[in-house]
Amino acid sequence: MLSWDIDVTAVELVPSVKEAFGFYFEDAPTLLQNPKGRIIIDDGRRFLNRTAQKFDVITIDPPPPVEAAGSSLLYSWEFYEVVRQHLTSNGVLQQWFPGGEMETAYAVANSLNRVFPCVKMYHSPGGHGVHFLAATRPIQTPSTDEMIARMPAAARADLMEWFPQYDLKDVVGAILSRQIKFGPSQSQYTDILISDDRPFNEYFFLRGLRDLLCRRPVYILQ
Repeated sequence: MLSWDIDVTAVELVPSVKEAFGFYFEDAPTLLQNPKGRIIIDDGRRFLNRTAQKFDVITIDPPPPVEAAGSSLLYSWEFYEVVRQHLTSNGVLQQWFPGGEMETAYAVANSLNRVFPCVKMYHSPGGHGVHFLAATRPIQTPSTDEMIARMPAAARADLMEWFPQYDLKDVVGAILSRQIKFGPSQSQYTDILISDDRPFNEYFFLRGLRDLLCRRPVYILQ
């Protein structure tokens, strides 16, 4: 986020994650000294509930696997309501889904659609799950050239660290071309939601047992 030369607030639950930053990234000291960035040790949802600040972008990186205990609190429609209240009028939420059963992916999508009228979903170009984009206004998809033109040089370099063997235009084109559209054939999932008191994604064992006993095919979204 700092590679876009914007003000960034990162909220991290575990203090040792910040302390270990430099172990994994050589440029950590530079980023930590950047006056446009700050790291707050807190629960992300509690932070939003206690601030009046609004943001142009809120990006969520829940801990994989998607079935992890307590992770439903970052996928529930009540949490998305809190996020929506802290987005600017043109703000966008980016929610990472690290991969998992199709029913859970629909539960996340339905929870987002309950709160946001505009939702898009894209396969990760690296094969690491999928990314949801949600907003209160239509999300316009730029062309490959338009997106590259909007990216600062630092943002381009940051993106290409993940794909050093490819060309920037090919990588951006792949990102934009991998949108997922859920068709009407999956309408049996339309009533599935994740809420604070019904953590659908955390009840995976019972569904897996059901599929095993009924010999139902298991669909995994990656």
